[in-house]
Amino acid sequence: MEKPNTATEQLTKLDSILDEYESTIGLPSYAADFHDPAVHKYMQMDRRSIEKLTLEECAEASLLLGSLSFHVLRSQNREVARVQWAQTSLRSIISGKENQYSGSWDSQYYQAIREDDYTRKLLSIKKYAQQRVDRLIHIASSIKNLADLFLNLQKAKAGRRYEKKN
Repeated sequence: MEKPNTATEQLTKLDSILDEYESTIGLPSYAADFHDPAVHKYMQMDRRSIEKLTLEECAEASLLLGSLSFHVLRSQNREVARVQWAQTSLRSIISGKENQYSGSWDSQYYQAIREDDYTRKLLSIKKYAQQRVDRLIHIASSIKNLADLFLNLQKAKAGRRYEKKN
């Protein structure tokens, strides 16, 4: 008899299927790490330093920050998919079992989950992914706003340069 897949194996399979889907719509392969030290420089600049940037540096800052924003949002979306998968799986597995227990619906739900190693692991995955979603929820838009700031600064500087020539 074949041993059933673990929750972690099922999650890995889900990630693989979704990665393949993203590839078919033209997205590059997902990389968990986003390491470009220059992006940190732009995120931590004070106003005086920002005002001294050239047009090219403003464009670079906007591009790097926009890329980081996309990466953070994509990471958040991966975690949301994991939360949804775990929640749907939990509901499917314990459907009907919760009525065996007493207490509030939440109490019955968690009692039913505690009865099985697989559902306990699913709940653990769900909680972990939800914590990551909660942590990232507004970060991507904040980084995108910062990218837009550099883009708008670049446009303003280009406009001033054009006015000086005419």
